[in-house]
Amino acid sequence: MNYTEINLDLQGTVKRIYQNIVYKSTFYKMLNDAYIGELRQTGVPMIEVLKTGNVTINKRNTKEIQTALTPSLMGYNSVKVDLTELAMDYSVRIPILVSGSDVTNTLESSLEKKDSAVAKEIDTYGFGKLAADTNIADKTWNPSTNDDYIGLLTGLSAEMFNNDVYDTYRLALAATEYGAYVAALTSVLKYETMAGVEGVDRGTIARAYGVDAFPVNDTVLGTTGSTPTAVKGYFFNPIAVVGDAFFDAFVQHNSPQGWPGYYVFEGNILFGAEVVEPTAIFRLA
Repeated sequence: MNYTEINLDLQGTVKRIYQNIVYKSTFYKMLNDAYIGELRQTGVPMIEVLKTGNVTINKRNTKEIQTALTPSLMGYNSVKVDLTELAMDYSVRIPILVSGSDVTNTLESSLEKKDSAVAKEIDTYGFGKLAADTNIADKTWNPSTNDDYIGLLTGLSAEMFNNDVYDTYRLALAATEYGAYVAALTSVLKYETMAGVEGVDRGTIARAYGVDAFPVNDTVLGTTGSTPTAVKGYFFNPIAVVGDAFFDAFVQHNSPQGWPGYYVFEGNILFGAEVVEPTAIFRLA
């Protein structure tokens, strides 16, 4: 048995893991980008979100101000987001059996698989939290014709607009629903503008309708026993959700330590999320 020591830049490795999870996780596409920062390591994984309340404005009926101005006092609501709600182990062990084998690539391949598994756990947790949130409005998603897809999409956009959310509309659909959605809109738009053709071919119609769409694993949205839940997806703006991932206690164990013949890489990942603007999320049922 050959024992090999590999010196890893653990900080750099964890940063790569973080970026890869952000890329693979569909729930991360829902999070407010302002709160997705660089790699974080912390003993107290908690962030505080300050959001402003409604403001008032002064209206003039004439050119001159007839009464004293009453400037708005900005009010803030504080939301603390606990990032310890989903704690996961990140252990990987690599067998080192052949002298001269490409251990570095073997390690990277194993970490990639672990990243995918962690991303799915985050999605399951995050979408499950949205599904249980009683503040989120339910909207019907049951299109039967190609035109129905456009009608639902424009209707949801209008409702969001009327809730004072004016852009950056996103649509997260269960994979089976997403496939039908893209097929329907492709048939509607393929003879339209180049923006429409390109947008649908890439799975989004951001240029055509101002909505960015992406698929979510059907099983991630949850089941009741063997029956899929009524949740088919979410129409949302990223101002609605905040969350982040934290790593701590990463350790590199060489082969002789703990697992004879194995290279061991271990650590913990903590993830949490909080809905802070439920008016900017519609649950599609």
